[in-house]
Amino acid sequence: MNIQIIDDAIPTYLQDLYELYILGNNKDQSTPISPLIDFKCNYETTGIEKGRLPLNFAHVLKSDSAISTHLQLFSKIPQLICQTQHRDLLDILVARIFLIMPYNTNLTHYAPHIDLDIKHTVLLYYVNDSDGDTVFFNNDGTIFKSVSPKKGRVILFDGTLLHGGGVPRKHPRCVINFDLLTREDYES
Repeated sequence: MNIQIIDDAIPTYLQDLYELYILGNNKDQSTPISPLIDFKCNYETTGIEKGRLPLNFAHVLKSDSAISTHLQLFSKIPQLICQTQHRDLLDILVARIFLIMPYNTNLTHYAPHIDLDIKHTVLLYYVNDSDGDTVFFNNDGTIFKSVSPKKGRVILFDGTLLHGGGVPRKHPRCVINFDLLTREDYES
C-alpha cells in the first residue's frame, strides 16, 4: 500500500469539533489543552538534545488494556475514511491522541518506528495546522516522503512503513493516530 494523503474527507463541522474538543477555544494557543480530555504528560526520549527533552501530551483512546470514553466521538474518523476509500474496517486496534509541544531544536523528526509488529493500516488525522512534518523512511534510514500537518488532513499507510513524527517549532502539533485492522490487511 502506498501512502495516501486525503484532505477534507472529514466534514468541516467535525474538523472544527475535534479541534475545539481537544485544543479548546484558545486562539493564541498559549494554553493548548482543553480540560475535556485527560492528557498524560510525556517526554520524548528520542528527541534529547543538550540534556533537554521535548514535552508532549498523550491520551489513549483505545489499547489492549483501556478504552476511553472519548473513543466513540473520534472513531468516526476511521469509519468515514474507510468508507470513502472503499476499505472494510474490521477493528481499531490502538488509538491515541498526541499533542506535541513546540521545541527549539535542530532535530526535524523523532526516531523512526512502526506502531505494531503485526500487519495493519495506520491512519493519522491532523487536528490542527502546524509545522513538524510526518516523515517516512526507507529501510536504510533515508527519508523518502514528508507530509505537512494540515487541519483535516488524513494520511493512510501500511503500518509496516517506518515513520516518525515531526518536531514542531512554532505551534503545538496535534494528531490522532489510529492503528487499524482492515479486511485488506487480514487478507494480504
